[in-house]
Amino acid sequence: MNKNIEALQEEFEKLEYWDSQLLDFKIQYLGDEARLYIQQYSDECNDTEYCYEITFLRCYKVAYDTDAGWMALRGMPYGPPKEVISRQYNIKDATSFGMLLGYAAQDIKVSEYNYFLNRYHIVVANMTIDIICQDIDIKLVPIAEQNFFWKHIESKKTKFKDGKPVE
Repeated sequence: MNKNIEALQEEFEKLEYWDSQLLDFKIQYLGDEARLYIQQYSDECNDTEYCYEITFLRCYKVAYDTDAGWMALRGMPYGPPKEVISRQYNIKDATSFGMLLGYAAQDIKVSEYNYFLNRYHIVVANMTIDIICQDIDIKLVPIAEQNFFWKHIESKKTKFKDGKPVE
C-alpha cells in the first residue's frame, strides 16, 4: 500500500525546487487535502509561467510553524542585542510589495510514518510544514490559472517603512 520512499524522494528531487518561490499553501476539505504551490525552476533565474501543484491526499495530520512566532535579536553579532524583534505585518499585506519573495522552498524530505502513511517534512525559508498522508499528486500547472490569495490584493497595497506598515 505504501509507495516506495526512495521513489517519492526522487520525484521531489526531479522538480529542482531548491530556492524556488513558494506561491501558496492551502488546506482544504476539512483538512483532508493540503496543496503546496512552488514555482517551476528556471536556469535563467527568471519567473516562469508554471508552478508545481503538490497535493497531499487523505491527510492524517497537517502541522506548520510560520515566522510569526520566530524571534530575532537586532544588533547581533556586533555587541549585545538592542531589541527582540518578530514579524510585525500580515502576509496578506506584505505580498503586495514583494515580501512573498522571502518564502523560498529549501528542503522536502519523505519518510515512512507507518505501513500506509508517509511523512513529508518541508522546509521553507520562513516556515516549516509537516504532513502525514496516504498519497500525493504532483503536476505542473499554469500560474495564471490559479486562485492564489495574493492575486486579489494588488489594489490594496500597504506601504512599509523599516519592515512595519505605514498608514
